Amino acid sequence: MLLRKPRFSHSQLTDLEAGPNSECSAQFVLEGVLVKARLTKTGMLLTPLETRRCWPLPANLPSSIPFSEILCVATSHSVPSWRRCRGLWRTQKVTHRLTICTFRRPRLRQCHWVFHSVELESQEEDVVRRWAADINEAVNINSVRPKTLLVFLNPFGGSGRAPAVWARDAAPILSKAGVRCKVVVTERPLHAYETVRDLALLELESYDGILAVGGDGMFQELLNGVMALRSCEEADRAAAAAQLRLGHIPGGSTDAVAYSLNGTRSAVTAALHVALGDRTPLDVMRVDTADGSYRFSVCYATYGYMGDLLRTSESLRWSKWLGEQRYPLAGALTLLRGRSYHACVSYIPSTPGISKRVECTSQCHICAEATGAPAGDTSMHSSTPSEGEPAWTVIEGEFKSIMAIVTPCRSDMSAGGLARTAHLSDGRLKLVFVRRCSVLQYLRLLARIPTLGIDAEHDLPFVTVLDVVAVAVKPIGPESSWNVDGELMPSNHLSARVHRGAVQVFSRGVE
Repeated sequence: MLLRKPRFSHSQLTDLEAGPNSECSAQFVLEGVLVKARLTKTGMLLTPLETRRCWPLPANLPSSIPFSEILCVATSHSVPSWRRCRGLWRTQKVTHRLTICTFRRPRLRQCHWVFHSVELESQEEDVVRRWAADINEAVNINSVRPKTLLVFLNPFGGSGRAPAVWARDAAPILSKAGVRCKVVVTERPLHAYETVRDLALLELESYDGILAVGGDGMFQELLNGVMALRSCEEADRAAAAAQLRLGHIPGGSTDAVAYSLNGTRSAVTAALHVALGDRTPLDVMRVDTADGSYRFSVCYATYGYMGDLLRTSESLRWSKWLGEQRYPLAGALTLLRGRSYHACVSYIPSTPGISKRVECTSQCHICAEATGAPAGDTSMHSSTPSEGEPAWTVIEGEFKSIMAIVTPCRSDMSAGGLARTAHLSDGRLKLVFVRRCSVLQYLRLLARIPTLGIDAEHDLPFVTVLDVVAVAVKPIGPESSWNVDGELMPSNHLSARVHRGAVQVFSRGVE
């Protein structure tokens, strides 16, 4: 008998079978197969009854569907029709359908969810309606699912595909789940940031979360807007902002945030995580500069090569014929220049004892047990040193690149991430020093990133990777530029600190 791999382990299936509704069962037809369906405490079990079939059962026949993975349930029926049977015309009976909207996980890539509907057929209308009511009631008990969302859509970022992604992939799924969305189409830079920052208390309390539809820049705007709200003087507004979950529907050119949260750039997957009400904490890095400006980041801050690359690409923006090709051109020019920069770097090492080669996945035990920074820390008014902290370590030298990486920063170029052993919520930064080296040596490092990440154990003596909770950089002599999540900072004297689990996002981690 060919059945699809169960959604649950043996112990989880035992919990399903032990539910209080285990006596509630009925027979349906699923993809031409007679099955016995049974409602349990946490889901539905499906058992084929046709064990003597002479042909294989459908390979995608589900054996269980948990309530936590059901978007909605609908009923319908077929219109009676006439068909010819043995020379006589006979009418077919009305078939009633119970349609369960859920998703399936491809066998080779579990994190890339695909929308899927399961259709159960019965001749008995009362049975179908009763089961629809029971399943909807069980699904609606889950109070963590969002009811109302504020959505910001960037029509300009990346290749301008965000509106199509929203209309085709995300909006239909949220609509099926009964989520109401207020959509704001951004018209200028910082439009989303200013709108979120200025939200009134009643508006804040009416939303369960905020979504960014576009690239990483759109998500960073929302993040900084929410963090600005949380530091405002009005305690009620700050408290309401702290309850909001953030989500990223990928529609940009890189989408490192969505890729790091879900393990894929699929907008359908991201929308399913939102609709199902998934929740996970996310580390946030506060970056302060000497001129008093600051911003929050969930990806990276880098000085040297990546800063020079961004500044060079911005100088090429005037050339319309280059388009997106200005980025590889800027990378090549920056690499060939081979510049290094003298700087003084201070940092606070994180608490030792964490395995260095464990990658972050769903239900990550490192994120659950980490002590690098206080969980849910909300005192984010500065990233500068404070009294009572561990001693700072200071080093000085010539650096090709300095990087502070918050999360794995996965992308199409590096599916495992820029920093493969970084975590979503462990209260640590990956501090990377690339000391002065030749162009060929640096090119060798860049070539390893797609397959190994920059934090891999390697034989490159000019690369050092440390786990820290705070870092400060003081340039000495000629300066590069700081690139923080694709934005140039106004000052190069910078300090950064990670705040563990500072925001909640619609995700469950990479499965």
